[in-house]
Amino acid sequence: AQPGQVKGFLRGDFGNSYLDSRPISSKLKDAIPWTLLMSIVSLIIFYSISIPIGVYSAVNKGTKKDRFITLFLFILNSLPSFWIATLLVTFVTTDEYGLNLFPTYGLGEIDSDMGFFEVFTTRAYHLILPVFCLVYGGLAFVSRQMRAGMLNTLNQDYIRTARAKGNSEKTVIWKHAFRNSLIPIITIFSGIFPALIAGSFVIEWIFSIPGMGKISLEALTARDFPMIFTVLMLSAILTLIGNLVADILYSVVDPRISFEK
Repeated sequence: AQPGQVKGFLRGDFGNSYLDSRPISSKLKDAIPWTLLMSIVSLIIFYSISIPIGVYSAVNKGTKKDRFITLFLFILNSLPSFWIATLLVTFVTTDEYGLNLFPTYGLGEIDSDMGFFEVFTTRAYHLILPVFCLVYGGLAFVSRQMRAGMLNTLNQDYIRTARAKGNSEKTVIWKHAFRNSLIPIITIFSGIFPALIAGSFVIEWIFSIPGMGKISLEALTARDFPMIFTVLMLSAILTLIGNLVADILYSVVDPRISFEK
């Protein structure tokens, strides 16, 4: 990057796109909300599901239920998102296979006379499949990390002490063990910040979602260097913010970690 580009970036002047001569700030304004919406919804869903699954699997280590969950998550984690997305587009969005359940691509047509509820349902209906493709891989990965963190915590001396004091198993798991097993989850969370802006190249391209992933891929293909530079700088800044937030959360969830001298 040239020094002028960096100074312009710091001022909020990202230049114009080589692809269509539009100001990059205008293109970002149109694309970032869709990427943020998909990323945040996906984040809430797979964290809400994967953390309880990981805890349950760890508490029931070695049982048939644990082995089934482990196998199921291994299969989910092994399925590439672009392959699942392609299968969904092929089999559940077209009349050819008799399962035209969801729209194939885009965000739907919005008329000026449509009410809020109609707009909301139209957008949500078009985002179900993209969000599903973003969720299932993260669900499998975070669940496995939560299970590993929980198993490590359950073997600690203070957990045995909490049980020896007569605390109920529910109290031991959720009050003493759960909080201290969140370190791996926080580490993963710190790496999610760049993805909130960068988006998913493949998923947004397959479903024609006009988000950051799609326009970034178009910029790479067309060698639109001002757009590429802007996306990389935003990702770098968010990476730093993610690491800072993770360091703060480490000390919040685990009192043994302190940044004081």
